[in-house]
Amino acid sequence: MRFHNILLSLVCCCAIAACDDAVTTIGSSLDASSITITVDSTFTQASGESIFTDSIIGRTTDPLLGNLTLQNYGTLGTGFLTQFMPTLNIDTAGVTAETLDSLVLFLNYYNTDLLGDSLAPMVVNIYRLDRTISSPLYTNIDPHEYYNPKNLLASHTFGSSLEGYTDSSDDKRPYKRISVKLPIELGREIFNEYKQNPDIFASPYSFATFFPGVYMDITYGNGRVINIKGVFMTMFYRSIDDEGESENLEYTYMGVTPEVCSINHFTLTPDASLQQNVSEGKIYVQSPIGYMPVLHFPTGEIIARYREALDATDGHKIQNILNSLSFSIPAITDATGVLDPPSYLLFIRRSQVTEFFAQKKLPDNVNSFYAAYDKDKQAYTFSNLSPFILDVMNNGGATPDDEAIMLVPIQVTSETTTNYYNTTTEITSVTPYCALPSMVELDITNAKITINYTSMNSI
Repeated sequence: MRFHNILLSLVCCCAIAACDDAVTTIGSSLDASSITITVDSTFTQASGESIFTDSIIGRTTDPLLGNLTLQNYGTLGTGFLTQFMPTLNIDTAGVTAETLDSLVLFLNYYNTDLLGDSLAPMVVNIYRLDRTISSPLYTNIDPHEYYNPKNLLASHTFGSSLEGYTDSSDDKRPYKRISVKLPIELGREIFNEYKQNPDIFASPYSFATFFPGVYMDITYGNGRVINIKGVFMTMFYRSIDDEGESENLEYTYMGVTPEVCSINHFTLTPDASLQQNVSEGKIYVQSPIGYMPVLHFPTGEIIARYREALDATDGHKIQNILNSLSFSIPAITDATGVLDPPSYLLFIRRSQVTEFFAQKKLPDNVNSFYAAYDKDKQAYTFSNLSPFILDVMNNGGATPDDEAIMLVPIQVTSETTTNYYNTTTEITSVTPYCALPSMVELDITNAKITINYTSMNSI
């Protein structure tokens, strides 16, 4: 890493001064020789290790389903437990329990939501839960605590290439659908419950006391995982009018929505070659679970370097401004050849990871930051960590907790609002990345920390 002192021209310095109220009060007592912009990248390299994480916290509305083994990655098993949001109204006009024909569970997904061999046959078993899912929800949840293997609702063989295509009403892209026929007795049970106790259907919480949900697990097959984008339970039935005329209809009884408890159950056995690389000191990021980096970030050294500038004696120092602090980490192409790097990484103290996700926090750009993967540069760059450094300084200086930084793969959801004047994008949620398996090696040896600060001296 190199150290650069850059003296900008008076024109540039005036432009900088015009952007900061604290600087503009200096007035005519400054000239070009009294302002120095310093860019310093001579820091101890960040170091760290890969920590195996067997569980993450968080609900999901897009569960993963399948089994997948990849060289240099490992063997991932995915199933999920979920409750349901019930419909508020069930059609009972001209309908009886005897005119209910079939109850079908639909699992929808797009072509881009699949990883692995689309031809591999798999068998999914669906069990009825015995009790409601309790929070907090972690992906190492033990499904056996929630269901009895005797309560098997259905077992279905599927291969994604054999499933039918339908046009989505939202974006007209083709999606595939896994259709699982459930016992008609369950449909009649739900129908009769609605007729007797419709208030139970008023909320997912009351409904869960009657129907706690299901557990879905792959019991046969390997080579594919699917990110499910929609889970619906639909009844097909006949409605008979007063004249005896029959009409075939369908109605969605329930579905998985963000309001209900739904959690993936993940297991991962890392590949032997990956374990060997980790033992040799290489740094990896895996998802949905697996190895994640815990870095020793040189927070104390950065603060010391900045304070050296504050204590400089070359003239009477008026003010120092910490303009920015960037942290760029090169990424090494995935060794499996099929996995993409996580789209985003979260920079956060290791001690605060659980609290961040449990309380559904958003990056505040003081204690937590996120960076997108740059495909062109093949790197993650946290562009301005200066508020983190200043906050640590204001709280008495760096502690070991301030130097133990975890990089967590995340999924970022945003909402864009457009009005007459401008367009703004607001982040609405940050969750652990579970869309599909991902992996990347981080080149910590060539990571670069760059501090940029302004020194203003009197004449």
